[in-house]
Amino acid sequence: MTAATRLGRNLKLFYAFRLLATSYLFVPIFMLFQADRGLSFFERLALGGIYSAVIILVEVPTGVFADRLGRRRSMMWGAVAMVASCLLATRANGFIEFAIAESLAALSMALVSGADSAYLYDLLAAHDRAHEYPRRESVASAWHLLGSALAFAGGGALALVHIGLPYLVTAGVAAVAAVLACLLEEDVEPHDPAVARGAGWWHQTFAALEEVARNGKLAWLVGYSAVVFALVRATIYVYQPYLAERGLGTLEIGLLFAGVNLIAAMVSLRTWQLRTAFGDDKLLWGLLAVLGVSFIGLASAGAGPWMLALLFVQAVASGIYSPLTKPLLNREIRSENRAAVLSVESMARRAAIGVFAPLVGLYGQTNVMFLCGAVGLAGLVILAFARMRLRAATS
Repeated sequence: MTAATRLGRNLKLFYAFRLLATSYLFVPIFMLFQADRGLSFFERLALGGIYSAVIILVEVPTGVFADRLGRRRSMMWGAVAMVASCLLATRANGFIEFAIAESLAALSMALVSGADSAYLYDLLAAHDRAHEYPRRESVASAWHLLGSALAFAGGGALALVHIGLPYLVTAGVAAVAAVLACLLEEDVEPHDPAVARGAGWWHQTFAALEEVARNGKLAWLVGYSAVVFALVRATIYVYQPYLAERGLGTLEIGLLFAGVNLIAAMVSLRTWQLRTAFGDDKLLWGLLAVLGVSFIGLASAGAGPWMLALLFVQAVASGIYSPLTKPLLNREIRSENRAAVLSVESMARRAAIGVFAPLVGLYGQTNVMFLCGAVGLAGLVILAFARMRLRAATS
């Protein structure tokens, strides 16, 4: 098999993994499912905090795992953890059981997050095609969002049959993703047995944290990603009660979630071209400003064209986010600990949503969109000030 053929095969498998690995059919209905099982609004948002807290604890160690024992292995075990999470969630009836399921889901995300982008970057670099990474990341992000769109449409429909059915189907989809990860080409050479015993793991963990701390531009990008991710991720929690209050059922909510992600997928596919046309700075600032303003607009919107237009705007922002920030982050990473450093970024953004989600729960459903908008605009100001300080220090 030629090198070009091997690369093509691995790219196809990787895109298929991105399509399926995070295609969570339960997302449009999980707040409603948990409410059906007796959880309060605060408890449901507190689960989001637990999810983020677990990711913060395991994110960098799982990144080191990916760097030392293989990104492919990390992706595979991440998919397996999601199977376990979904099966437990279908049987959960109290906060503790849901908390365990959320913890497994967090472990799944930590094992995949960072490892997948590092796998793609190094796969291209091994074939002297690292310059293609921004375009390939845009395509991979589009496949991810397309998978989410299809999953959300299916999840909303399946919930009409039984509200727990989306979890069972997600377990099956994650199992297929695990098989795809197994079929990917191995990405690391076998280490000596000391690696399996954990020798040097903590050293590598602190080395990844130190790399971010010493690189001002990388640290700024990590902070930026955390703010934007908190807003993008918050939509998963606030859209469901927001849309239900406006009279939409599970099928309509699922289809609307699907539409938002389909738009995001189309935008993601072309983000590398948008970067060329407008430049990274305009997209970075415009993305955050648009998110903040659109949340404030949604607070006063009814269930009509104005609401749909603002959801469209947020879908565009969501599509731009990952293929814009991932290439910028990878460009700043200088060491071989790529997955571990990307895990530091993921840890930071999960910490942001881990703090933000319980605050949303305490704030309550009413006018929560105002809170999201205020956080976005405040983050814009703080990041602008930090950028000015960074430029002053550099010059």
